Amino acid sequence: MKCHYPASLLCHITCAEGQGAEPNALVPSGRGAGEMTGMKLLSASVLWLQALLFALGTAYVVWGFIRVVEAGAWFVPGFESIELRRLIATLAPYLVLPVGIISFILALQKWKYGTAASFPLVLVALAVVAGQLYLTAVPDPVMENFGPRPLPYPGFLVLPPEGVPPGFQEVSHHYTKQEYGIRFRKMLNGDPIDLDIIESPTTKFVYDQSKLVREFDHQEVTGRVYAAYNDRSRKTTLNLIWLNPPKQRISIYLTQSVGNDYSPEDLIRVLESMKLAK
Repeated sequence: MKCHYPASLLCHITCAEGQGAEPNALVPSGRGAGEMTGMKLLSASVLWLQALLFALGTAYVVWGFIRVVEAGAWFVPGFESIELRRLIATLAPYLVLPVGIISFILALQKWKYGTAASFPLVLVALAVVAGQLYLTAVPDPVMENFGPRPLPYPGFLVLPPEGVPPGFQEVSHHYTKQEYGIRFRKMLNGDPIDLDIIESPTTKFVYDQSKLVREFDHQEVTGRVYAAYNDRSRKTTLNLIWLNPPKQRISIYLTQSVGNDYSPEDLIRVLESMKLAK
């Protein structure tokens, strides 16, 4: 018995009598078998790609962890939970790879090759998008608090240009959410005189109580000025400490050679010239 069907059909019906084949059995044509083989190769490639990426990612994570441990670094105290969540968001594409591999294998039992192969790719894409959205919504707490800023953070007392003592020029500054620091310098007879202002809610200011030379009141808060002489450099340092927490904790240093006539009153005038940053 012969059967004739259009050659364009993906499957043809084989009619075999006496050879153990059932009538009307569907047998894949050459084109259908090729498509099936191609999907199998695509699926296998996706599986091996995920496995390769996971292996490389694991090696990189282990290497990075070793470097962190060797450097003695860890999460910044007070920001552990935020930094951990940001780390998870950063590693999200890597962390979902094992889930994608397992899901791919399970999906092959229910879905077609193309659908199963696309599922882990969609999963990784979602992890990338979700991770980036979280990193954008929750900024790095270290950079947010200690990263440089172009202007002083609101709440600090800052020294305006008109409050700078005559002859002093700004040398450098460091503005963060947790610190206002600025340095001025004046040259007198070839000798530098440095004026440093440091303001921070977290910095611990160290001073020797036996070096106290002046007490004063500013905004109903008592401040103190200390003086110390360095035999090696032959310079005297005046250190004004005025603590008005939480943010306005100020230390003003003036380092000068013996014979220069800057006094504790000069530092007090600098403090009184400082204005609230907005």
